[in-house]
Amino acid sequence: MSTHSIEDTLSSSEGPELEIEKKFSIPDAEAAKKMEKRLASLGFEVTRREDFVDWYFDLPPPHWHFSLMDCWFRYREKKVKVMNNWGWKGAWQVKRGQKKEDGGDDTMENDGMTVYEELQGKDAKELILNMLSELGDIIPADDETSSSSASNNMHYDYDIPYLAGAERLVPFARLETFRTCYETTKSDGEFSSLKVDVDKTNFGHMVGEVEAVIKDDDADDKMQVDAAKKQITKLVNLISSECATTSTTAPDSMAAIGKLEYYLMNNQPEHYNACVKAGVI
Repeated sequence: MSTHSIEDTLSSSEGPELEIEKKFSIPDAEAAKKMEKRLASLGFEVTRREDFVDWYFDLPPPHWHFSLMDCWFRYREKKVKVMNNWGWKGAWQVKRGQKKEDGGDDTMENDGMTVYEELQGKDAKELILNMLSELGDIIPADDETSSSSASNNMHYDYDIPYLAGAERLVPFARLETFRTCYETTKSDGEFSSLKVDVDKTNFGHMVGEVEAVIKDDDADDKMQVDAAKKQITKLVNLISSECATTSTTAPDSMAAIGKLEYYLMNNQPEHYNACVKAGVI
């Protein structure tokens, strides 16, 4: 059974972007309703709803080279309507964590804020192929073949996205997501540069995030980046104060777990533990 088009139909490049985001927990339906009311009071409204599927790729296990470097290769397929027909359009994407000048990892900050460079389409495919070329042959061919077969068998009901020249990559996760997007109706409001996404997965996990996107040309503007971080933190705090349920769970103790992190915790514990040890989760 195939649910998507293998062809990369969104191959045009939009140029690299810097994504600054912070997740917030939505522990139950009651918290979700409170969150929606709080957003409405701040001038946010639903701008779109979308279905998409993310395939994540790396070298065969246990050689998770790229994800352990906080570099994530994925193929995202979105459900779109053309005329009266529904179909799927996809694009390769790369999310690459930022590094400090001293070589440390600056992707995850102390307050849970993350900063990633994201590329899509042609730029993403070129980066993937270049990184694979620079990597060389780090695992034996027989190990790669057997691990690849094992990984592919986990997804035998679906056509796995294909990128010529990147045959060494195998999928380690496939996530189906229904997303609701919120943006403010106030063009000159305090949070007009931010958007809020609420994601619910096919395995029941729900999480929200507040995001600011800065074009790569402005990514070195520290004042602009710092201003975005302050706005995000303020909005997340406002939302989280409403997401607390009437139970003993307090807002400050509700850890926001991302979709991929949750998936790895429950389905790929070895990969998850390796990511924790590497400091990328």
